Amino acid sequence: VYRALDTVADDRVIAVKQINLRNLSALEVIEATDGFHREVRLLTELRHPSLPRIYDSFTDPDHWYVVMDFIEGQTLEDYLKQRQQTSPTKLLPLHEVLAMGMQLCDVLDYLHSREPVIIFRDLKPDNIMRTDEGRLCLIDFGIARHFTPGKIKDTIPFGSPGYAAPEQYGKAQ
Repeated sequence: VYRALDTVADDRVIAVKQINLRNLSALEVIEATDGFHREVRLLTELRHPSLPRIYDSFTDPDHWYVVMDFIEGQTLEDYLKQRQQTSPTKLLPLHEVLAMGMQLCDVLDYLHSREPVIIFRDLKPDNIMRTDEGRLCLIDFGIARHFTPGKIKDTIPFGSPGYAAPEQYGKAQ
């Protein structure tokens, strides 16, 4: 992901996410292409303060690109690691934990209230950006999908071990 300046749009700071297709196997190119198109398709229609906005997408023979909001800050994973190293108690204050939980519940409620419902499928600290002001944003919609009513279960387990919802590895959707 590159930080860039959009000189056409009032010098807005943006992110340009590059997906390199070079040196990938045929299967990996298909998976990267599917994830790219899924992320662009899902995020283009969404407007929420905890989601990056997509402005454009384009390709060249070896790369896919997505132009989106640049979220200044660090991943929640990095924030928590830094906190462990610098805090005597190594614990987050309750008010901060509750504020994070409420923000995540709010954005997930937004996704789950879309028609059709959007299932994020990879909620983990590394896919959450935290600004210096404490605002959280979900990133990486590469494996998100629309909920399919009547479908018995996901076709294959997705998500990160230790973070994926139990139903992704069970018999239900």
